[in-house]
Amino acid sequence: MKVPEQTNQPASQLTLGSSLPMRKSLVSALLTQTDLPLTKVALEGGLSGVRELRTHCQHAHGLTPTELRRMQGATGVEPGGITLSLPVKGPYHMDWAFDYLRRRALLGIEEVAGHHYKRRVSASNQPPSWVEVWAANGSLQARLPLGGAPVCELLSRVTRLFDLHTDSRVVDHTLATCSPMLAQSVSHAPGLRVLGAWDGFETTVRAVLGQQVSVARGTDLANGMVQAYGQGDFPSPSQLQSRDIAELGMPGNRGRAIATIAEWVVQENLELPEGDVAEAFVSRIGEIKGIGPWTQNYVRLRVVKDPDAFPHNDWVVLKHLQTTPAEALKVAEPWRPWRAYGLMHLWRLAAIARGNRVRQRPD
Repeated sequence: MKVPEQTNQPASQLTLGSSLPMRKSLVSALLTQTDLPLTKVALEGGLSGVRELRTHCQHAHGLTPTELRRMQGATGVEPGGITLSLPVKGPYHMDWAFDYLRRRALLGIEEVAGHHYKRRVSASNQPPSWVEVWAANGSLQARLPLGGAPVCELLSRVTRLFDLHTDSRVVDHTLATCSPMLAQSVSHAPGLRVLGAWDGFETTVRAVLGQQVSVARGTDLANGMVQAYGQGDFPSPSQLQSRDIAELGMPGNRGRAIATIAEWVVQENLELPEGDVAEAFVSRIGEIKGIGPWTQNYVRLRVVKDPDAFPHNDWVVLKHLQTTPAEALKVAEPWRPWRAYGLMHLWRLAAIARGNRVRQRPD
């Protein structure tokens, strides 16, 4: 099998604008599933105006926006949102992706049932508005609501969350050829993805909450934070910067670390998109007492979207490999530049081993 080349774009360039298929799908949906005026279509599609919309349609379809709308015919105007197919590069392991999100879902904010994910994007005191993503015939479909944030922004978040910029054929080929252990896992579970962050600040805070505790405990702490400080929404940086977060049931240093992160974000008016800006921030948070290398590398994994991020001192990694952090780095060196994806296979293999041990226990 010929393996396609991966562009290895810097994460900061992996935006909706860099993906012509994604942009093409979005603009087509806006033109055929809504009766929005062209100025609004351009805004929702992340374009500067009607002139850029015309240029895009001419380049992608050889038609003007009006001609495209007329020739394709309206697929049926659906009030409140659009539905579109999400381009997926290579195999996609649906069970892995949706189970990963299910085990970390925030009560009242996220819902996961089978291969169906929902994220509320309206405030808790407003009529509910949801982004939905589901599996269909081996691919992914998304329903994006209109009337709130531009749908291009919602689509960018979905793309990051579901790791849709990466071609899994390239990743799987590299991992399978550099490690017999990973080759076996890749053959059984092709297309494992590194799920990204819906919101960079939220995931950074949750990384701190998850230090040295189970996924279930970290999620419980996050849900407690939603109820205590966010009134049903994940709390904003301004809602956390002066809180004694340790009162939720965690070490004092960890609670103060979250408050410090929130304070920095507020003072510097930071956003945490994937790429260089987030990486600079992640490098800084290592200065905060209560934050160690595991947290930094986990944030690199999900927020920065660094495909080579590798928390070499992760407890599951060390136990499964039966080695030290220094030796884990040596083991993973041949996996570059896809160590983050190798990590997903290690987590998968460790979960299988745990399940086997449970089944073998006597009653």
